[in-house]
Amino acid sequence: MRTRNTLLAAALLAAGLLVHLPQARAQLMQPEEVVSLTPALPKTGFEPGATFQAAVVVEIAAGYHLYAHGTSDPMLIATELRLPEESPVTWPFVRYPEDYKKPDEDLPGLIGEEYYDRIIIKLVGRIPAETEVGELAVPMGLFYQTCTEAVCLMPYTKSFTFTIPVVAPGTEVETINEEIFGEGGRN
Repeated sequence: MRTRNTLLAAALLAAGLLVHLPQARAQLMQPEEVVSLTPALPKTGFEPGATFQAAVVVEIAAGYHLYAHGTSDPMLIATELRLPEESPVTWPFVRYPEDYKKPDEDLPGLIGEEYYDRIIIKLVGRIPAETEVGELAVPMGLFYQTCTEAVCLMPYTKSFTFTIPVVAPGTEVETINEEIFGEGGRN
């Protein structure tokens, strides 16, 4: 009798879970919907031969997280900015949020080894001296895996284009995105 009650309880529990499973699946977002990417520059233009700062602002939907680039667990899928192998711009430096976190400092968007809410990935780029005036379109991608507290979605690479305006020497440019780069376009 006890075994039969246990089996009945297990069957009812399983049936209840099966009823709610489609609802849980319907509430999950697709990996490409969880993250939005915004490329940012500190100035409205750069001269040929310039070395410049850049950033990718990553907005993560509420209830989701990504694993940090420098995660110490090899079983977790780390977030990675994927730069093109051939590009009109060279990218000698990429800095992820945990790279500039002090041990006793809270950093917005980084909790332990997980990214939440909003993070900023910073880069340094170099425009070749022989570059002509115009816009340089650089395709990039962000590789990540989005997770909730209960489930992880399939890893995904979200592609985007970083557009860098190249201006003639002596052209007046404006400082922009001070909330990311600081006053005057510096960190």
